[in-house]
Amino acid sequence: MVTPASLVLDQLNSSRSSLDLDEQSINPRELSLSTLMRELNLQNRPSWLLCRLMNILEQKRQAQGLGWSRPWNKTGLTVFRTHTQKVADDVDYFAPVFAVLARLLPHAPIAYQAFAAELLADPTLMAFTFYHNRQTEGAQYEGLTLSLGRKVTGDTSKRDRLDLILEDQRDGGRVDGTVDLLRLYVCPWSEYQDGRRHHLLEAREFSAEDRADVQALYENCVAAYHIWKNDDRRQWSHWSANYIDYFGSRSFIPIGTAFH
Repeated sequence: MVTPASLVLDQLNSSRSSLDLDEQSINPRELSLSTLMRELNLQNRPSWLLCRLMNILEQKRQAQGLGWSRPWNKTGLTVFRTHTQKVADDVDYFAPVFAVLARLLPHAPIAYQAFAAELLADPTLMAFTFYHNRQTEGAQYEGLTLSLGRKVTGDTSKRDRLDLILEDQRDGGRVDGTVDLLRLYVCPWSEYQDGRRHHLLEAREFSAEDRADVQALYENCVAAYHIWKNDDRRQWSHWSANYIDYFGSRSFIPIGTAFH
């Protein structure tokens, strides 16, 4: 059942704590109506026992590397929205993705380069964008994960994966819309099943050309977010997400957030 707009506004008028945000977060009145409604509805968590059972199950799935689960998509994160894409149809969305990957992948070992080229050319390629908050070692970020993958031949419970993560670090309660941290995970299942091996490229400093491409990609993704956040066809949802800790509402929404 959708929360009426009038009820959302009444909740905001009654108390800022209706969203359980920290003191340095954006004023909720600066968020769009659809974002407010989603954040408030996500506060309605199910019973503690169902949550506990589902999180135990998810821990076991992660330990076995089943499905889309990888630690860098789950640990220390709150995923507050997920959009689905089709690479063949969303050409304008993926053009800057591939431009950045073309700059990054030559720095990977040859075997991982070959895997990535094969994966990106696969007609069965699946694509999601996860939007998240992350807290680690005293730092806070908001950002997104461009996640590309496919089912492993012969075992559809496993996935080959490539994840490009762009994050804007919070400073003094604010974010500035600039990518401060980029991570690229190249993760063929054949490697991941053996000691959880994968390739990671992490960057905080960029050349002028790389910076321009990375920033253009982030801004393109943010623009798409604001179009898709009101499109029911783009929202990924599964009943299990109601019971898993890393899916939920945000505990902070930075001033200047890209995802209002």
